[in-house]
Formats: sequence, C-alpha cells, structure tokens
Amino acid sequence: MAIAVSTNKEALQVIFAKVRRAYYFPDHTKAFGEQTGGIELPVLKDGVTFDTGAPDKNEVKLTDDTTWLGNVSQGDSDISLQISSVAKTTNELFLEKNGSAVTGEFGGQEYTLQGFSLAPKKVVGALLLTSPDKQTLVYLPHVEMYASFNGEGGDDSTGYYNVAVTPLTDASGNAIYLPNADA
Repeated sequence: MAIAVSTNKEALQVIFAKVRRAYYFPDHTKAFGEQTGGIELPVLKDGVTFDTGAPDKNEVKLTDDTTWLGNVSQGDSDISLQISSVAKTTNELFLEKNGSAVTGEFGGQEYTLQGFSLAPKKVVGALLLTSPDKQTLVYLPHVEMYASFNGEGGDDSTGYYNVAVTPLTDASGNAIYLPNADA
C-alpha cells in the first residue's frame, strides 16, 4: 500500500499572525453570536502575550531504554494584555471603586478624581481577539482577568493596565474557539 497525502499545506493557509484588536464582553454565559455590550480594549502595540501553555508530560524510562508516556496535562497559560487607558470605563472594569469622587483645583484647573483599591479584582467575561487582517478571530468564551496599574509606561508608551488572563471552559467544555472555514 502506498503512502498518500490528502491535504496539501496550501489548504491549511489560515494564519493568526498576532493580536491586532481585543474585545471584552462581560457575560461569559452567552454564546459567541449572542454577545452584546462589548468594549474594545486599547491594547499597546507589542503588549500582548498569547501562549496557552505547552503540555506537561511525564515520561517513564525503562531499563531497556524504552520510553513510555506516563501522562500529559495542560500546561500553564501565559496570556496577558497591556491596556493603555485610564478612562472611567477601564478604571471601573479593572479596579474596585472606593467611596465618592473628590474634586479640587490644581494649577488653575478643576479636577474630579475617583478613589480605587489596588487589591486584585477578578474580572470575568469573554475575549474576542482579531488578527491584523480581521479575517481570523480567536474567541475565549470564559476568562478570568486580574489587572495591575503601571503608571510609568517608559519613553515609548503611556501608563497601562497589565492584565493577566486565565482561560476557563464554557458550558460546552471549550476554552478556545478557532477558525472553522467549513462552518
């Protein structure tokens, strides 16, 4: 019997080059096509880490140098976004608001400021990530996010929220949805 190739690499040319845009949806119980109330997150250029984690495997070596695979488990993901905004919407999304706003004048200008706790706040929802050409989407249907504010962005950026993302499974048992051109 001859070996046959049924799928050439050209048929697999669906690329997710990098995250271009990120959208947050507050209700992780809704299906992809039912999401509403989304927020486009202003992510810093090169401010995305999207690694779902290499599998952890346990190899068993026998005395005759045979290797058996003992077990495999999902590795730890490293997904993070750097969100460059101190708008009321992002502040209230990622930090816990404390008390009433305060108003005062400084340098001839009137300011209103809101107090926030720096204690970690769990944000639950869904994330939709698009590629630069917007032809490819990746959907994380259920995520937990925790953020910390970094007020010094350096020479080439502004202050930002450093947001750690943990993907969880949805009601169907899926943690990620990837392109399916056959649908």
